[in-house]
Amino acid sequence: MVWIAGDRVTLRAWEREDVRARWEADQTADAETQRLRDWHEPPRSLLRREQEWEAEQSEPDASVVSLVIVAGERPVGDINLFQIDQRNRHALAGLSLWRAEDRDHGYGTDAMRAMLRWAFDHLNLHRVELAVDATNERAIHVYEKLGFVPEGRRRQHHYDNGEYHDELTMAVLDHEFRARDRRAEAVAGSPAGA
Repeated sequence: MVWIAGDRVTLRAWEREDVRARWEADQTADAETQRLRDWHEPPRSLLRREQEWEAEQSEPDASVVSLVIVAGERPVGDINLFQIDQRNRHALAGLSLWRAEDRDHGYGTDAMRAMLRWAFDHLNLHRVELAVDATNERAIHVYEKLGFVPEGRRRQHHYDNGEYHDELTMAVLDHEFRARDRRAEAVAGSPAGA
């Protein structure tokens, strides 16, 4: 079932087979994917991941929306809104492409754009924030293209591979995203943008 459609990807709810697909991708991760994944979470067994998924299904957290990114017929990553605050109209976002071969195809950009459209248009959020490793230039480029602006730097915030790394906090407001999204659609729809 398609839940949120982008131009290149669809975002849909997690299914049991996605838990295995993510775990298998983790087992074959390249060095960059391994480093970025380990920044967020330690390795876990397939059984543990399946138990966590079952627990989330039986007691869902209303402040979290976690979706699988699908390109063609294949899951390629996940995207999340969490700490959704309906009163103050903001949330945190996270994005992960599971395999190196799925980078540089526009999947991450399209997934985040689709999620932001949904967050602003359907959840009526005003602000979406995220944190990114300050050395992850690929991700920072994607986020800036979508209208995120740097708001702060947490110096030496996480430890990885023998050294500390800074973390950037970035955010986009609904009207900033909509203005940029309209421009992107106008360029894509024009003969020069085709």
